[in-house]
Amino acid sequence: MKKWPFWALILIFFVFGPETWVLSGQTNSVQIAPNTGEFVIRTVITKAKENEVIKKERLAFKRTYIVENLNDKEQIIEQDKKEVVIVEPGGQERMIEKNGKPVNQGKISKPKIDLIKVLEAVVKLDEFTVARIDIADGRPCFVINFKPKPNQRGSSDVEDIIVRSEGVMHVDIEKFYIKKISAWMTRSYSRAGGMFNLSRANIDMVEEEFEGIIVMRSVTIVDKFFSILRGTVFEKQTYLYEEYRLVQ
Repeated sequence: MKKWPFWALILIFFVFGPETWVLSGQTNSVQIAPNTGEFVIRTVITKAKENEVIKKERLAFKRTYIVENLNDKEQIIEQDKKEVVIVEPGGQERMIEKNGKPVNQGKISKPKIDLIKVLEAVVKLDEFTVARIDIADGRPCFVINFKPKPNQRGSSDVEDIIVRSEGVMHVDIEKFYIKKISAWMTRSYSRAGGMFNLSRANIDMVEEEFEGIIVMRSVTIVDKFFSILRGTVFEKQTYLYEEYRLVQ
C-alpha cells in the first residue's frame, strides 16, 4: 500500500470521523461533515492564488487554442481556428503560429476561463457534496459533486451560467488542487430578449504537477448557441498547455 503523508491521514480522520476508511486502489463511501466540500474548495482557491504567483514568475510554456465546428452528432466538420502562443515568465505572450502558418505578431485569443474567478463564483453560488475518496494516478483525491444552491441568481454572465450548471471535480488531498473538473449546463441561458441563447456549455479541465508547481494541461469547452449575428453555432474549443520549462 502506498504510504500517505501523515498529516493527510490525520485530516481525513478528524474531518470525516473514525468511520471513514480509504484503501489504495479502490473507491470507498464516506461519512462527510456537511461543510467539508466548501472547506476543500476554499482551500483550493487559497492554494491556487499562491501557486499562480509562482507559476507566473518561474514558468514558460506553449498554449495551443483550437476551435472546431461540430454537426448535430458532435462530429467535427472543420477546424475554424488554430493559434499557437508562447507564454513567457511575467505573462508576456507572443503568437508563433496561426492556422498552420508561422507568424510574428497578431491578436491573441485570451483563455475564456479564469479558474480562480470561476471557483470564487462557484463557492458563492453552489453547494458541495463529497461523494467519495478515490485514487487517481496513485494519489488520494476527494470526488466532489457541485450544483447551484436553491433560488440562486447570477449577477454576471459567468454567474448566470454557473447557476444553470452542475458538475464534479477531483481534488488532490495532499496539495489541494483540482486534478480534473467537468461541468455542464442543465438549463439554457438567454439575454437581449432572445437575441442570444446559450443552450449548451460543457467544460472539462485537467491540471497536473510540473516541478512542484500546479499547471494546466488542457481545457475543453463544447458550446452551442444562437445569436442574431451568427445564427446557430455548435463548436468545440480546446486549450492545450505543453512544453513547460523553468526559467531562473
